[in-house]
Amino acid sequence: MKLIKYFFSIFIIITTSCSKNENSDDDVDGPDEEIFYRGMDLSFQSELENYNVDYKDADGNSVELLDFVKSKGTNLVRLKLWHTPQDGQNGIDDVKAYAQRIKAKDMEFLLNFHYSDFWADPGKQTPPVAWQNLSLLDLKAAVYNYTKSVVQQLKAQNTLPNIIQIGNETDSGFLWDYGKVWNEFNDNWVNYAGLVSEAVRAIRELDTENKIKIMLHHSNVEHSIYFFNELEAYNLDFDIIGLSYYPQFQTKDLDLITSKLNTLAETFDKEILMVEVAYPFTLQWNDNLSNYVGSLNQIIPEFAPTPQGQKSYMEWLITTIKNIPNKKGIGFCYWAPDWVAFNGNENTSTNGTSWENQCVFDFNLKALPVLDSFNYN
Repeated sequence: MKLIKYFFSIFIIITTSCSKNENSDDDVDGPDEEIFYRGMDLSFQSELENYNVDYKDADGNSVELLDFVKSKGTNLVRLKLWHTPQDGQNGIDDVKAYAQRIKAKDMEFLLNFHYSDFWADPGKQTPPVAWQNLSLLDLKAAVYNYTKSVVQQLKAQNTLPNIIQIGNETDSGFLWDYGKVWNEFNDNWVNYAGLVSEAVRAIRELDTENKIKIMLHHSNVEHSIYFFNELEAYNLDFDIIGLSYYPQFQTKDLDLITSKLNTLAETFDKEILMVEVAYPFTLQWNDNLSNYVGSLNQIIPEFAPTPQGQKSYMEWLITTIKNIPNKKGIGFCYWAPDWVAFNGNENTSTNGTSWENQCVFDFNLKALPVLDSFNYN
């Protein structure tokens, strides 16, 4: 009997081992593998859907945007959040509604806190009107309570973000002048770090299963090392370095971009997400607004402003991110790929958009080849 049990045990061990070997390829791509993000910022959808924009596939067939971009490889959607929006867009109700749609498609969700009532970027970081006369101590409490309230609301509807971004392009700090770290406030890092810490504390207290990654966002790859060096002394609790790269505003030297990304990875033990990227497929326009990119001196010489050039640029970018040392490059997020020309409100545009030549749909709203790069390996 003991001999039978012995051989039976050996049989179980062998068959279990074989089963694991047979499924080894599945394990590599299994749920425990770190995801490579192929994202899109679709913050304009809450408004654009009011205009019934007719997005199409490459053959001209109408598509539902979220289903379509998921089928092309998109696995992350970024949404911006304004505190009390000046134009009624991108408030908490908009974010909650679209977050439900993202999660229903089994896609991941990146929440972008601007901590402002309108656009925040390196040149303007205006606190919400409701916070503008607070003491620094009271502002910290407001950041904590507001952050916690937003995350609680998302948690209650089972749409917790996978990534939360604390501030938008905070090269110069945020919540000026309280958390400003620019010009005459260059010695104000302790206040910036203190405000960020309150947002982090609110998130960590609610994220009991430690599922949320926290990101800090800088607008310029070339100059970001200084920013994160300054923060080292404060031991901030965050997981991801978020970066923007728009060639029209930054260096066009591809080797320099690669070098800076590699230095970031080797200097700081953080993941790197290229959280805002885009590239033009033409220098023409499709409305009566001037575009951000409209001349050859704004583009990278290696990539023409054509549909194929736009696709080749993204393939270069994906390869560059994947080659960041120590596997720290975790993906990209294409900014406003859907912001095509339309009759919007005056806060968005007069008769369209300043971005339509950098979208992933052409002027006939047909999908461009760049979408195929979302599955580029």
